[in-house]
Amino acid sequence: MVPLSSVRMSPTKKQRNFVSELIGDKPVTALPGVRPDLGKKLQQKGYERADKLLGRFLVMRRDTEAFSDWLRRTSGAKPHLATSCINALQEYCDNNL
Repeated sequence: MVPLSSVRMSPTKKQRNFVSELIGDKPVTALPGVRPDLGKKLQQKGYERADKLLGRFLVMRRDTEAFSDWLRRTSGAKPHLATSCINALQEYCDNNL
């Protein structure tokens, strides 16, 4: 199995838009990989904004494997969607923290 940290997909327009601006009050669905159905599940768990999901990622010490497992359990995200979300969060952290 290839570690998620080494998997880099080419950035989508959604990812470029997400990482190009400060996170502010963006909804969780602004994150790549978080479709409306997954966003609803995350909102029900208290993650209605992207900054809260970023906070969870940081609390987990940017551990991509652990965050991917958590995201899949919490929202039902498929692995490729979790990877898209993680890549955007990683890039956001690299550019802004």
